[in-house]
Amino acid sequence: MKTADIAIQPKANQWIFNPAVDLLIGCGAWSLPLLAVTFYLAQRDAVHVSFVFYFLGVFCNQPHYMATVYRAYHTPEDFRKYRFFTLYLTSFIALTALVVHLAPALFPWLLTSYLTWSPWHYTGQNFGISIMLARRAGAKPSDDDRQLIWWSYFASYAAWFLALHNTGTASQPSLLILPIPELTARAGKLFFFLMYLFAGVIGHYRLVRQIGWRAMAGPLTLFATQFLWFLLPELLREFTTLQFPTTYSSAGILAFMHCAQYLWITTYYTKRETESAGAGVTSLRLPSPTRFRWSPYYVLLVLGGIALFLPGPWLASRFFGHDLVESFFIFTALINLHHFILDGAIWKLRDGRIARLLLGRNPPLAEQGNVHHDADARPYLGWMFGPGNRARWLRYSLAVTLLLLAALDQTQFWLTLRNTGQSALALAQRINPNDTRTYFLQAKSLAAKGETASAIDKLRQALAINTYNIPAQHLLGELLYRSGDTAAALAHYDRMLTLFRPDLVMLVNSGILASRNGDKAKAVERFETALRLAPENTQLHLYLGETLEKAGNVPQAIREYELYAKLHRTDTTTSEVLPTFLLVGLKLGTLYPMQNQRELAVSWLRRAVELGRAHQRPNEAAAAEAKLRELGISP
Repeated sequence: MKTADIAIQPKANQWIFNPAVDLLIGCGAWSLPLLAVTFYLAQRDAVHVSFVFYFLGVFCNQPHYMATVYRAYHTPEDFRKYRFFTLYLTSFIALTALVVHLAPALFPWLLTSYLTWSPWHYTGQNFGISIMLARRAGAKPSDDDRQLIWWSYFASYAAWFLALHNTGTASQPSLLILPIPELTARAGKLFFFLMYLFAGVIGHYRLVRQIGWRAMAGPLTLFATQFLWFLLPELLREFTTLQFPTTYSSAGILAFMHCAQYLWITTYYTKRETESAGAGVTSLRLPSPTRFRWSPYYVLLVLGGIALFLPGPWLASRFFGHDLVESFFIFTALINLHHFILDGAIWKLRDGRIARLLLGRNPPLAEQGNVHHDADARPYLGWMFGPGNRARWLRYSLAVTLLLLAALDQTQFWLTLRNTGQSALALAQRINPNDTRTYFLQAKSLAAKGETASAIDKLRQALAINTYNIPAQHLLGELLYRSGDTAAALAHYDRMLTLFRPDLVMLVNSGILASRNGDKAKAVERFETALRLAPENTQLHLYLGETLEKAGNVPQAIREYELYAKLHRTDTTTSEVLPTFLLVGLKLGTLYPMQNQRELAVSWLRRAVELGRAHQRPNEAAAAEAKLRELGISP
């Protein structure tokens, strides 16, 4: 169709379905109340909130992936058009799933890619819908306008990226976090927040001047939604005690809202495609070639979503002995990555047909050129949706099988919630003996009852299934640590450090154990490595100082004690800090004279006396007075 032809078409309706649905779901106007309610409920009952979202995933999150598959695969014409993605990329993803199952050490790379990319995918979808709604409302954004709005959306994602990738979160062995200094990340987040405001306000205001505030309701709501999804959690984390996990954008309420938004736009597109071409949903056995029926389309998406996510992990677990939980995460991450790439290829407003259908400037039947393609546009495996008895029974059998598998998976998830009892966990273990959650939760329960030996046995069963189960490894190390078998506990942490990227728990616990076992060199090495991950962790400076002092390295021990004191210079009198601060003062009063720094020793000891007397710490004050007398100084 020529440009001149497009110009004379009737103006599109501004809204996709209606203002209420479009603003709430499509533009995310429900974000603030849903985020607030979910956060409130999660503080009180996080277990059942997680189950609610796991259950909703069957009806919202999983169907949204199937909507992309349907869009790219349901006719030979679409399959050929996106052959690189539908055939070659899919084959590569399937091969990757096999490789990661065989080489679990690759799992952190996969998980990090998924968690890092998913909010960028959400951002791209919000930006694309914003521009689409602005154009549907009659705006004609220039390249500069579009770039300003794009930079504002990019800035909100960049702030989230720095919240995940910095040294403050680098101690997560299941993720490959970039070691961006925490102070640098904070400065970057402030810069990108200002960029979001500056570029976004100017870019949107230019379009408001074209078509007015009311017509720009959708894009402006999406601009606010982007703030609520990515910037508000960071502001709350920096200036309040409220904490959103840095991975919350990939699961829970945010993922649910994104998936609902995706189903909102893909349902509209499929409806328009059906009305326009008359062949878009032949696979759903529509009674009329130009009539779209939502219910069979949605049922197909639900069943297809179950088929995408559940058979793979359950087959890998039941028949190949792989950990059900890890296998589920592998499939989830790969399906998401496939979706991100495929979605970026098939939804482009510069594609003439997509633009005509989404911008809505053509009458539904204007694309007569597609009518003669009916035979070629017949869906793959179209016989499965035919009227024959064999096809009907096959459809029903597959649908029932998938629904039963979904019910089994939901049951398994419910049985392995943290507040379920031993009988529920035993049932879950019978359903799937390769679900390491059951062993881990049983071990926690046994440990709480003081049955340490039985708990250790359960954890070793879990690790026999999945050596890379980090929670089980940590709990086993903790139980060995508490049992008093320092040699076994240290050996366990040494093995963990060969399996995973070091985190603070591994390094600190192994450092303490090495010190107790008399291996001062190993203890120093572990504490120094831990400090590279968390340089402002004052307890680490204390541990390292004590270890260096025992090893006879007085100058370095003094340095660590001084760093501890410096980091606590503003809160020395709090009940949590004061006892240790007085201990550090006594140690410095003892060590400074060894380095011929008598004046500094006297200064610290007098300060310890003063603090001890002022805050009812008579033992510490008396100890400092005794050391002053040893130096020939009157307290």
